[in-house]
Amino acid sequence: MPNTYRLIDLRPDRHPDLLPWSPVLAETAARRVAATNMPAILLRSQSAYVLLGPQDRRLPKLSEGLRWLKSQGLPVLFRLGGGSAVLLDHHCVSFAVIRPSRDLTAWRTNFIVMTQGVLRGLAMLGVSAQFGEAPGSYCPGPYDLLVAGKKVAGVAQAIRGGYAMVSGMLIVDQDPVATTALLQEFYDRAGKVQLLRSEAVADLASWVPVTVNQVFDAIIEGYSQTDVLHQDPLTHDEIMLAQRLYQERNLA
Repeated sequence: MPNTYRLIDLRPDRHPDLLPWSPVLAETAARRVAATNMPAILLRSQSAYVLLGPQDRRLPKLSEGLRWLKSQGLPVLFRLGGGSAVLLDHHCVSFAVIRPSRDLTAWRTNFIVMTQGVLRGLAMLGVSAQFGEAPGSYCPGPYDLLVAGKKVAGVAQAIRGGYAMVSGMLIVDQDPVATTALLQEFYDRAGKVQLLRSEAVADLASWVPVTVNQVFDAIIEGYSQTDVLHQDPLTHDEIMLAQRLYQERNLA
C-alpha cells in the first residue's frame, strides 16, 4: 500500500523569500511530522552556507576555522544528524524524507528505504547511483550516493522527537575542486589533520546535462512512482519557527 506524503517543494524560483531560512526548514517540517504523524518530503535549494557535524564541535581550533569561514561570507550552522563539514549552495538540491518513528534500531532500513525515490529519480536522469563511501571525500558516510565510485550526494539521518529523517545534498553542478579546497582550508585552520581529495567527489552535471529544476522534478517523480504526494506549503507558524531555529543554530 503506498504511503501518503506531504510534499514541500521549495525550489528557488518559487520561494526566494524562504532561502534565508533554508538550513533549518527540514527540522521545521520534521517537528510537524512528529505532531501530526503525516510523513513529509521536503526539497529545497539554498543560499551558500557551511553545515558542520557533531564531531566538528571538538576541533582544537574551531573558533579560528569559524572566523575564516565567516570572512568568506559564509553562515555556519550545526546539523541535526551525523557527519562533518559540507558546503551547500544554489548548485545543490537538498532533500529530506521524514516519517513518524521512535525506533532507534531502524536506522539502516531507513537509509535504504527512504532514499529509494532519490535513486529512482537519478535513474530517470540517466545516472545510476548506489550506496557507498568514497574515501577522501568530505563528510564521508556509508550511505552516501556514488557514481563510478565518486560521491554525488551526502546522506545523513536523525532519529529524535518522534520522527526519523533521512536527508541529503545532491551535487548538481557545484565545483568539487573549489568546494573541497574550501573545506580543506577550514579544517587546516581548525586544527584537524586530514587530506580531502576532490577527485573523490563529482557533480551530476559531469555525468549528464542536468539542471537544478530537472533534479527537483526527477526526485518528485521518483517518489510518485510508489507513493502519493500532495503539495502542502509551509504555514506561517512553520516559517516563524524556522526563523527562531535559524537564530539558535547560526554560529554567528
